[in-house]
Amino acid sequence: MQSQTNGQRYFENGARLHRMQGRGMFRCMVFGAAFAVGLTFGPSLSLAQDADNTSVTAAPTVDVAKDTDETGEGTKTPVTMENTDTSARFKQVPTGDATSAVVFMYHRFGEIDFPSTNIRKSQFEAHINELTSGKYTVIGVPEIVSALQNGKGLPDYTVGITVDDAYRSVYDVAWPALKKHNLPMTVFVSSEQIDAGYTNYMTWDMLRDLVKDGVTIGGHTQHHSHLPSLSIEDAKAELAHSAERFKAELGFVPDIFAYPYGEASDDVIKLVREAGYKAAFGQQSGAMNAESDMMYLPRFAMNENYGELERFILAAESLPLRVSDITPSNYMLERNPPAFGFTLKEAAANIACYPSEGESTMNRLGDERVEIRLKNPVSSGRWRINCTSMGPNGRWRWFGMLYTVP
Repeated sequence: MQSQTNGQRYFENGARLHRMQGRGMFRCMVFGAAFAVGLTFGPSLSLAQDADNTSVTAAPTVDVAKDTDETGEGTKTPVTMENTDTSARFKQVPTGDATSAVVFMYHRFGEIDFPSTNIRKSQFEAHINELTSGKYTVIGVPEIVSALQNGKGLPDYTVGITVDDAYRSVYDVAWPALKKHNLPMTVFVSSEQIDAGYTNYMTWDMLRDLVKDGVTIGGHTQHHSHLPSLSIEDAKAELAHSAERFKAELGFVPDIFAYPYGEASDDVIKLVREAGYKAAFGQQSGAMNAESDMMYLPRFAMNENYGELERFILAAESLPLRVSDITPSNYMLERNPPAFGFTLKEAAANIACYPSEGESTMNRLGDERVEIRLKNPVSSGRWRINCTSMGPNGRWRWFGMLYTVP
Protein backbone atom coordinates (compact mmCIF):
# COMPACT_ATOMS: atom_id res chain seq x y z
CA MET A 1 0.00 0.00 0.00
CA GLN A 2 1.29 3.42 -0.78
CA SER A 3 0.42 7.04 -1.09
CA GLN A 4 2.34 8.56 -3.97
CA THR A 5 2.36 12.32 -4.46
CA ASN A 6 4.53 14.52 -6.65
CA GLY A 7 3.88 18.22 -6.02
CA GLN A 8 5.69 20.78 -3.93
CA ARG A 9 4.14 22.21 -0.80
CA TYR A 10 3.13 25.81 -1.50
CA PHE A 11 5.68 27.37 0.82
CA GLU A 12 8.62 25.30 -0.43
CA ASN A 13 9.52 27.97 -2.96
CA GLY A 14 8.38 30.82 -0.78
CA ALA A 15 8.61 31.41 2.94
CA ARG A 16 10.38 28.17 3.78
CA LEU A 17 13.24 28.70 1.36
CA HIS A 18 13.36 32.35 2.28
CA ARG A 19 14.25 31.28 5.84
CA MET A 20 17.42 29.73 4.49
CA GLN A 21 18.85 33.15 3.72
CA GLY A 22 20.55 35.51 6.16
CA ARG A 23 19.05 35.35 9.62
CA GLY A 24 16.65 32.70 8.31
CA MET A 25 19.57 30.35 7.72
CA PHE A 26 20.79 30.89 11.26
CA ARG A 27 17.33 30.22 12.65
CA CYS A 28 17.01 27.00 10.67
CA MET A 29 20.40 25.80 11.85
CA VAL A 30 19.54 26.54 15.46
CA PHE A 31 16.20 24.84 15.09
CA GLY A 32 17.83 21.84 13.47
CA ALA A 33 20.26 21.63 16.37
CA ALA A 34 17.41 21.75 18.86
CA PHE A 35 15.63 19.01 16.92
CA ALA A 36 18.73 16.84 16.95
CA VAL A 37 19.07 17.28 20.68
CA GLY A 38 15.39 17.00 21.43
CA LEU A 39 14.89 13.62 19.84
CA THR A 40 17.81 12.09 21.64
CA PHE A 41 18.09 13.68 25.05
CA GLY A 42 16.45 12.55 28.27
CA PRO A 43 16.96 10.08 31.10
CA SER A 44 17.73 6.53 30.09
CA LEU A 45 14.72 4.99 31.79
CA SER A 46 13.48 1.60 30.72
CA LEU A 47 10.13 0.89 29.11
CA ALA A 48 8.64 -1.76 31.36
CA GLN A 49 5.22 -3.39 31.53
CA ASP A 50 3.94 -4.44 34.93
CA ALA A 51 1.10 -6.82 35.59
CA ASP A 52 -1.19 -3.90 36.43
CA ASN A 53 -0.41 -2.32 33.04
CA THR A 54 1.58 0.55 34.54
CA SER A 55 4.36 1.67 32.23
CA VAL A 56 7.66 3.29 33.13
CA THR A 57 8.73 5.16 30.02
CA ALA A 58 11.73 7.04 28.79
CA ALA A 59 11.76 10.81 28.49
CA PRO A 60 11.82 12.63 25.15
CA THR A 61 13.75 9.90 23.34
CA VAL A 62 10.76 7.62 22.62
CA ASP A 63 12.78 4.57 23.42
CA VAL A 64 10.82 4.04 22.72
CA ALA A 65 -3.34 -5.59 24.56
CA LYS A 66 -4.37 -8.36 24.48
CA ASP A 67 -7.90 -8.29 25.70
CA THR A 68 -7.20 -11.87 24.90
CA ASP A 69 -9.51 -14.18 23.15
CA GLU A 70 -8.39 -15.74 26.22
CA THR A 71 -9.53 -19.13 26.39
CA GLY A 72 -6.16 -19.92 24.92
CA GLU A 73 -8.09 -22.29 22.75
CA GLY A 74 -10.59 -21.71 20.05
CA THR A 75 -11.07 -21.20 16.38
CA LYS A 76 -8.32 -18.77 15.50
CA THR A 77 -7.08 -19.16 11.96
CA PRO A 78 -3.40 -18.45 11.31
CA VAL A 79 -2.87 -15.75 8.73
CA THR A 80 -0.90 -17.14 5.83
CA MET A 81 -0.20 -15.99 2.31
CA GLU A 82 -2.98 -18.30 1.18
CA ASN A 83 -5.73 -16.83 3.36
CA THR A 84 -4.68 -13.19 3.41
CA ASP A 85 -6.73 -11.03 1.05
CA THR A 86 -4.39 -8.10 0.56
CA SER A 87 -5.18 -5.41 -1.99
CA ALA A 88 -2.75 -5.09 -4.89
CA ARG A 89 -2.12 -1.49 -3.92
CA PHE A 90 -0.13 -2.72 -0.92
CA LYS A 91 2.36 -4.36 -3.25
CA GLN A 92 3.02 -1.54 -5.69
CA VAL A 93 6.51 -0.17 -5.22
CA PRO A 94 7.32 3.02 -7.16
CA THR A 95 10.86 3.65 -8.30
CA GLY A 96 13.02 6.71 -8.74
CA ASP A 97 16.55 8.00 -8.59
CA ALA A 98 16.85 8.47 -4.80
CA THR A 99 18.94 6.08 -2.72
CA SER A 100 17.63 6.99 0.73
CA ALA A 101 14.44 7.05 2.75
CA VAL A 102 13.19 8.28 6.12
CA VAL A 103 11.48 5.91 8.56
CA PHE A 104 9.43 7.17 11.50
CA MET A 105 8.86 5.39 14.80
CA TYR A 106 5.75 5.76 16.97
CA HIS A 107 4.48 3.95 20.06
CA ARG A 108 1.13 5.17 21.41
CA PHE A 109 -1.63 7.29 19.87
CA GLY A 110 -3.90 9.57 21.85
CA GLU A 111 -2.83 8.11 25.22
CA ILE A 112 -2.29 11.38 27.06
CA ASP A 113 -1.07 9.72 30.27
CA PHE A 114 2.15 8.69 28.51
CA PRO A 115 3.50 11.83 26.77
CA SER A 116 7.02 10.49 26.31
CA THR A 117 5.82 7.58 24.19
CA ASN A 118 2.56 9.04 22.91
CA ILE A 119 1.67 11.18 19.92
CA ARG A 120 -1.42 13.33 20.26
CA LYS A 121 -4.21 12.66 17.79
CA SER A 122 -3.98 16.21 16.47
CA GLN A 123 -0.23 15.82 15.91
CA PHE A 124 -0.69 12.50 14.13
CA GLU A 125 -3.41 13.97 11.95
CA ALA A 126 -1.02 16.78 10.99
CA HIS A 127 1.66 14.20 10.12
CA ILE A 128 -0.76 12.33 7.88
CA ASN A 129 -1.89 15.55 6.21
CA GLU A 130 1.73 16.39 5.50
CA LEU A 131 2.49 12.93 4.11
CA THR A 132 -0.51 13.14 1.78
CA SER A 133 0.11 16.76 0.75
CA GLY A 134 1.65 15.93 -2.62
CA LYS A 135 5.35 15.71 -1.83
CA TYR A 136 6.08 12.31 -0.30
CA THR A 137 5.86 8.69 -1.34
CA VAL A 138 4.94 6.47 1.60
CA ILE A 139 6.04 2.88 1.02
CA GLY A 140 5.97 -0.25 3.16
CA VAL A 141 9.15 -0.66 5.19
CA PRO A 142 9.94 -4.15 3.78
CA GLU A 143 9.76 -2.70 0.27
CA ILE A 144 12.07 0.17 1.23
CA VAL A 145 14.56 -2.26 2.73
CA SER A 146 14.38 -4.55 -0.31
CA ALA A 147 14.91 -1.66 -2.73
CA LEU A 148 17.98 -0.41 -0.86
CA GLN A 149 19.42 -3.89 -0.45
CA ASN A 150 19.02 -4.64 -4.15
CA GLY A 151 20.30 -1.33 -5.48
CA LYS A 152 16.94 -0.14 -6.77
CA GLY A 153 16.14 3.55 -6.75
CA LEU A 154 13.33 5.08 -4.74
CA PRO A 155 11.30 8.25 -5.28
CA ASP A 156 12.73 11.31 -3.58
CA TYR A 157 11.08 11.99 -0.21
CA THR A 158 10.29 8.32 0.39
CA VAL A 159 8.92 7.68 3.89
CA GLY A 160 8.15 4.56 5.94
CA ILE A 161 6.03 4.27 9.09
CA THR A 162 6.79 1.94 12.00
CA VAL A 163 5.17 1.44 15.40
CA ASP A 164 6.75 -0.38 18.34
CA ASP A 165 5.02 -2.50 20.99
CA ALA A 166 1.50 -3.13 19.59
CA TYR A 167 -0.44 -0.95 21.97
CA ARG A 168 -4.24 -1.06 21.65
CA SER A 169 -4.28 2.54 20.39
CA VAL A 170 -2.40 1.35 17.29
CA TYR A 171 -5.46 -0.69 16.37
CA ASP A 172 -8.07 1.83 17.52
CA VAL A 173 -6.46 5.11 16.39
CA ALA A 174 -3.41 4.77 14.18
CA TRP A 175 -4.43 2.10 11.71
CA PRO A 176 -7.90 3.49 10.87
CA ALA A 177 -6.30 6.86 10.13
CA LEU A 178 -3.50 5.37 8.02
CA LYS A 179 -5.78 2.93 6.22
CA LYS A 180 -8.11 5.76 5.23
CA HIS A 181 -5.25 7.28 3.24
CA ASN A 182 -3.70 4.02 1.98
CA LEU A 183 -0.56 4.55 4.08
CA PRO A 184 1.29 1.33 4.96
CA MET A 185 2.45 0.53 8.47
CA THR A 186 4.83 -1.89 10.18
CA VAL A 187 4.21 -2.95 13.80
CA PHE A 188 7.01 -4.51 15.85
CA VAL A 189 5.52 -6.93 18.36
CA SER A 190 6.88 -8.46 21.57
CA SER A 191 4.97 -11.72 21.83
CA GLU A 192 4.69 -11.89 25.62
CA GLN A 193 3.01 -8.49 25.80
CA ILE A 194 0.24 -9.95 23.64
CA ASP A 195 0.14 -13.31 25.42
CA ALA A 196 -0.05 -11.71 28.88
CA GLY A 197 -3.46 -10.19 28.28
CA TYR A 198 -2.70 -6.57 29.14
CA THR A 199 -5.75 -4.53 28.25
CA ASN A 200 -3.70 -1.69 26.75
CA TYR A 201 -2.16 -4.00 24.16
CA MET A 202 -3.63 -5.58 21.08
CA THR A 203 -4.80 -9.18 20.90
CA TRP A 204 -3.67 -11.82 18.46
CA ASP A 205 -7.06 -11.47 16.74
CA MET A 206 -6.39 -7.77 16.25
CA LEU A 207 -2.98 -8.52 14.81
CA ARG A 208 -4.56 -11.02 12.45
CA ASP A 209 -6.95 -8.29 11.33
CA LEU A 210 -4.03 -5.97 10.65
CA VAL A 211 -2.16 -8.59 8.65
CA LYS A 212 -5.25 -9.21 6.52
CA ASP A 213 -5.34 -5.46 5.88
CA GLY A 214 -1.76 -5.52 4.64
CA VAL A 215 0.07 -4.36 7.76
CA THR A 216 3.59 -5.75 8.18
CA ILE A 217 4.41 -7.43 11.49
CA GLY A 218 7.98 -7.36 12.73
CA GLY A 219 9.80 -9.12 15.56
CA HIS A 220 10.57 -7.35 18.85
CA THR A 221 11.64 -10.28 21.11
CA GLN A 222 9.49 -12.16 23.60
CA HIS A 223 9.64 -9.92 26.69
CA HIS A 224 10.80 -6.58 25.20
CA SER A 225 14.15 -7.34 26.78
CA HIS A 226 17.39 -5.38 27.05
CA LEU A 227 19.13 -7.83 24.72
CA PRO A 228 22.77 -6.75 25.30
CA SER A 229 22.37 -7.42 29.02
CA LEU A 230 21.27 -11.03 28.47
CA SER A 231 23.43 -14.10 28.10
CA ILE A 232 23.77 -15.50 24.60
CA GLU A 233 21.46 -18.38 25.47
CA ASP A 234 18.80 -16.16 27.00
CA ALA A 235 18.90 -13.82 24.01
CA LYS A 236 18.54 -16.80 21.67
CA ALA A 237 15.56 -17.99 23.69
CA GLU A 238 13.91 -14.56 23.42
CA LEU A 239 14.14 -14.68 19.64
CA ALA A 240 13.18 -18.34 19.33
CA HIS A 241 10.13 -18.13 21.59
CA SER A 242 8.74 -15.06 19.83
CA ALA A 243 9.22 -16.80 16.46
CA GLU A 244 7.27 -19.81 17.73
CA ARG A 245 4.41 -17.61 18.88
CA PHE A 246 4.28 -15.73 15.56
CA LYS A 247 4.20 -19.01 13.68
CA ALA A 248 1.46 -20.42 15.90
CA GLU A 249 -0.75 -17.33 15.90
CA LEU A 250 -0.12 -15.69 12.53
CA GLY A 251 1.17 -18.56 10.44
CA PHE A 252 4.52 -16.95 9.63
CA VAL A 253 7.70 -15.66 11.24
CA PRO A 254 8.55 -12.00 10.51
CA ASP A 255 11.76 -11.22 8.66
CA ILE A 256 12.31 -7.67 9.93
CA PHE A 257 13.12 -6.79 13.52
CA ALA A 258 13.39 -3.84 15.90
CA TYR A 259 15.71 -3.94 18.92
CA PRO A 260 13.84 -3.11 22.15
CA TYR A 261 15.01 0.31 23.35
CA GLY A 262 17.20 0.42 20.24
CA GLU A 263 19.86 -1.55 22.14
CA ALA A 264 22.22 -3.82 20.23
CA SER A 265 25.74 -5.21 20.24
CA ASP A 266 27.92 -7.28 17.95
CA ASP A 267 26.73 -10.47 19.66
CA VAL A 268 23.08 -9.46 19.58
CA ILE A 269 23.20 -8.51 15.91
CA LYS A 270 24.78 -11.86 15.09
CA LEU A 271 21.95 -13.65 16.90
CA VAL A 272 19.28 -11.59 15.14
CA ARG A 273 20.84 -12.35 11.77
CA GLU A 274 21.12 -16.06 12.61
CA ALA A 275 17.45 -16.05 13.62
CA GLY A 276 16.60 -15.26 9.99
CA TYR A 277 15.90 -11.54 10.09
CA LYS A 278 17.03 -9.74 6.93
CA ALA A 279 16.96 -6.24 8.43
CA ALA A 280 16.70 -4.69 11.89
CA PHE A 281 15.99 -1.20 13.25
CA GLY A 282 17.41 0.71 16.16
CA GLN A 283 16.20 4.01 17.63
CA GLN A 284 18.89 6.37 16.37
CA SER A 285 17.89 9.35 14.25
CA GLY A 286 18.77 9.69 10.60
CA ALA A 287 17.82 8.80 7.05
CA MET A 288 18.62 5.28 5.85
CA ASN A 289 20.33 4.58 2.55
CA ALA A 290 21.88 1.76 0.57
CA GLU A 291 25.11 2.08 2.59
CA SER A 292 23.40 1.80 5.98
CA ASP A 293 24.00 -1.15 8.28
CA MET A 294 20.92 -3.20 7.39
CA MET A 295 21.04 -4.84 10.80
CA TYR A 296 20.96 -1.49 12.63
CA LEU A 297 18.86 0.93 10.62
CA PRO A 298 17.90 4.42 11.84
CA ARG A 299 14.46 5.84 12.57
CA PHE A 300 13.19 9.21 13.67
CA ALA A 301 11.26 8.93 16.93
CA MET A 302 8.00 10.85 17.31
CA ASN A 303 6.27 11.73 20.59
CA GLU A 304 4.23 14.56 22.09
CA ASN A 305 7.20 16.70 23.07
CA TYR A 306 8.97 16.39 19.73
CA GLY A 307 6.15 15.63 17.31
CA GLU A 308 5.10 19.08 16.18
CA LEU A 309 4.69 19.52 12.45
CA GLU A 310 7.77 21.64 11.75
CA ARG A 311 10.02 19.08 13.41
CA PHE A 312 8.24 16.28 11.55
CA ILE A 313 8.88 18.05 8.25
CA LEU A 314 12.58 18.55 9.02
CA ALA A 315 12.90 14.82 9.64
CA ALA A 316 10.78 13.80 6.65
CA GLU A 317 12.92 15.94 4.34
CA SER A 318 16.25 14.78 5.75
CA LEU A 319 19.03 13.12 3.80
CA PRO A 320 21.76 10.75 5.02
CA LEU A 321 25.12 12.09 6.06
CA ARG A 322 27.21 9.47 4.29
CA VAL A 323 29.98 8.13 6.51
CA SER A 324 32.26 5.12 6.93
CA ASP A 325 34.81 3.79 9.43
CA ILE A 326 32.55 4.50 12.40
CA THR A 327 34.10 4.12 15.83
CA PRO A 328 33.18 2.52 18.11
CA SER A 329 31.97 -0.12 15.67
CA ASN A 330 30.35 -2.21 18.42
CA TYR A 331 27.03 -0.68 19.52
CA MET A 332 27.78 -1.89 23.05
CA LEU A 333 30.40 0.47 24.50
CA GLU A 334 33.61 -1.19 25.58
CA ARG A 335 35.25 2.10 26.53
CA ASN A 336 33.75 4.93 28.57
CA PRO A 337 33.91 7.79 27.76
CA PRO A 338 33.42 6.77 24.15
CA ALA A 339 35.88 7.84 21.47
CA PHE A 340 33.40 8.53 18.68
CA GLY A 341 34.40 9.22 15.10
CA PHE A 342 33.66 8.66 11.44
CA THR A 343 34.98 9.37 7.96
CA LEU A 344 32.92 11.45 5.54
CA LYS A 345 32.24 9.80 2.19
CA GLU A 346 31.37 13.12 0.57
CA ALA A 347 32.10 16.73 1.37
CA ALA A 348 30.01 18.21 4.16
CA ALA A 349 30.41 21.68 5.59
CA ASN A 350 29.49 23.00 9.02
CA ILE A 351 29.05 19.62 10.68
CA ALA A 352 27.72 19.84 14.23
CA CYS A 353 27.40 16.91 16.64
CA TYR A 354 25.11 16.74 19.66
CA PRO A 355 25.75 14.08 22.34
CA SER A 356 22.88 13.15 24.65
CA GLU A 357 25.25 13.46 27.63
CA GLY A 358 28.68 14.89 28.25
CA GLU A 359 30.75 17.92 27.34
CA SER A 360 32.44 17.21 24.04
CA THR A 361 34.98 18.61 21.61
CA MET A 362 35.02 17.96 17.87
CA ASN A 363 38.13 17.78 15.70
CA ARG A 364 38.31 17.65 11.92
CA LEU A 365 41.31 15.67 10.68
CA GLY A 366 41.70 17.00 7.19
CA ASP A 367 38.50 17.29 5.19
CA GLU A 368 37.23 13.79 5.85
CA ARG A 369 37.71 12.54 9.40
CA VAL A 370 35.56 13.75 12.30
CA GLU A 371 36.47 12.86 15.90
CA ILE A 372 34.37 13.58 19.01
CA ARG A 373 35.88 13.34 22.48
CA LEU A 374 34.14 13.57 25.84
CA LYS A 375 35.86 14.68 29.03
CA ASN A 376 34.09 12.30 31.39
CA PRO A 377 32.40 8.89 31.34
CA VAL A 378 28.71 8.81 30.46
CA SER A 379 25.95 7.19 32.48
CA SER A 380 25.00 3.55 32.02
CA GLY A 381 21.99 2.91 29.83
CA ARG A 382 21.86 4.51 26.39
CA TRP A 383 24.11 7.20 24.95
CA ARG A 384 23.21 8.90 21.71
CA ILE A 385 24.89 11.31 19.37
CA ASN A 386 23.48 13.10 16.33
CA CYS A 387 25.60 14.80 13.70
CA THR A 388 24.04 17.10 11.12
CA SER A 389 25.09 19.20 8.16
CA MET A 390 23.05 21.45 5.92
CA GLY A 391 22.44 19.77 2.58
CA PRO A 392 20.86 20.85 -0.71
CA ASN A 393 17.61 22.84 -0.84
CA GLY A 394 17.55 23.37 2.91
CA ARG A 395 17.43 19.64 3.67
CA TRP A 396 19.46 18.46 6.66
CA ARG A 397 21.93 15.62 6.35
CA TRP A 398 21.74 13.41 9.44
CA PHE A 399 23.86 10.70 11.02
CA GLY A 400 22.81 9.39 14.41
CA MET A 401 24.15 6.62 16.62
CA LEU A 402 22.90 4.94 19.78
CA TYR A 403 25.24 3.03 22.06
CA THR A 404 24.39 0.81 25.01
CA VAL A 405 26.52 1.72 28.03
CA PRO A 406 27.18 -1.10 30.55
